[in-house]
Amino acid sequence: MTSGNPIQDELFSMPNALTPHELEYMAYSGQYERAHIIFKRIPPDDWPQYASKYILHQVIWGGITKLRKLLAAQEEEAANAEKRFVDQVVRLFIHTCRENGHTPRELYESLLFWSEELINLALPHEALTYIRQAMELGSNKFPDLHVQFLSRVARIANDRGKLQEAFDILCGLSQRPYIITDRSLIPEVIFDLSQSALVTNQVQFYKQLLFLGLRFFYTSVEDRRRFVEQIRKTYRRSLRVLLRREITAGQKLLYALHWLYFKIPNFRRFGLGVINRGARFLLLGAVYALNYVRGEAFIGWSPRAQEPSGPFSPNGSPFAPDGPGEPTRSLPRRRNILITRAMGGIGDLLMMTPGIHALKQKYPREEIVLALPRRYFPVFENNPDVRLVDIEQEEINYAAFRRWFNFTDCPAARVESRTAPRVKKSRIEIFARALGIRGWRLHRMEYKPRYFLTEAEKAFREQFWLEHDLIGKPVIGVQLRADETYRNYPHMPEVVKALARDAVVLLFDGSPIAGYEMDNVI
Repeated sequence: MTSGNPIQDELFSMPNALTPHELEYMAYSGQYERAHIIFKRIPPDDWPQYASKYILHQVIWGGITKLRKLLAAQEEEAANAEKRFVDQVVRLFIHTCRENGHTPRELYESLLFWSEELINLALPHEALTYIRQAMELGSNKFPDLHVQFLSRVARIANDRGKLQEAFDILCGLSQRPYIITDRSLIPEVIFDLSQSALVTNQVQFYKQLLFLGLRFFYTSVEDRRRFVEQIRKTYRRSLRVLLRREITAGQKLLYALHWLYFKIPNFRRFGLGVINRGARFLLLGAVYALNYVRGEAFIGWSPRAQEPSGPFSPNGSPFAPDGPGEPTRSLPRRRNILITRAMGGIGDLLMMTPGIHALKQKYPREEIVLALPRRYFPVFENNPDVRLVDIEQEEINYAAFRRWFNFTDCPAARVESRTAPRVKKSRIEIFARALGIRGWRLHRMEYKPRYFLTEAEKAFREQFWLEHDLIGKPVIGVQLRADETYRNYPHMPEVVKALARDAVVLLFDGSPIAGYEMDNVI
């Protein structure tokens, strides 16, 4: 007898239980429906054995998908049971991560998925509980997810009639655009903020935000349509937009470009979709040029963006210079160059150093302030080219800087996504070009990453080399695993064994290393 569901029929014909490794592989390969069904057949007392980040992540997503299907079929009793199951798995995920002292991206994604579903189920209190747990656990390690958590808190506050609270949250985001890593989140934040500004009677700010929604670069045409429609409704007619004196010429041009685009008929019906694709390319190309041709970040979507109060919020702790490359305690009112980067990784940060050095040589009398999470400060320790600011703790008045390069919106990702699979430029060159390094400066630039050892690191190096008899020997360092598993090489033991024939191999990992008991391997 079959259930009518081919996945269920296949799974019910399988052995009663898979090993944790087998189920993890199934989850890692994205088979969330299968992982969900199998996990539900495992006794809850045995769940901790299967509590890997991949399994729990996919089981939760499978549960959400199942819950939606049950609700669509109006099977309320089964839907309630499924919700209880997902709640259990989410709590297990949180507990496991607390026990391990490690909170991976998959945990925050699961909490984001589930809180969104709870909001849609009209259960904002439960959603808020999970969102607060995510923030307490450190969701700010992943700025793109943290922004979405904050956006959901604002939405809940708005739905509860706490309009000022919602506005304050969204306004806080608008004052820190340098933490938004995903351009696709920009229209959501700006539009929600515009609506909060309107209901709190900040009409001029509301109108400004609508045009800024067109000004920023993101690729969703439907989000752009939403701003165009809102502008048209606000001013009653498109002609009024073009005639109003308080609207700048640039804003009028931007609106006109979008208005013309949305007036183009759908030529796809006649097999001429190339016309629509070409028009879309021209529109987005024009907006892209407005944002990125000069390399510097666009300033102006915060109501406080133009305050001349100095580089850092007076509400936060001021900074003062302690020494080259060291965290600072106070800065003069004006610094000329700001670089922001709300995330790692360490490799990208090192790839930035040649371009930053070339920028410092280009402007030797100007201070380069580098704002990034404090956990990455050691990468730039003793680096004379920069002063460091904790991007997660300080509210930076980016408008107080004459030049601002926002590398949270990663230039390497933009270039590589545009040119893949034939990426010809190295990340060192991409970052340097994004900093305005061109021509002979780019040609003569040192392409080697700059890292400055501390005295303690030098002493450790000498002692380690002496203790392991490495002086004069060829030594190769191998990082066994990446944070994203898809980047791991599956045959690393064989690689290490081959390298160890001719050199001493030093293995690096974030957890205890096992399975590499070989000669010449440390």
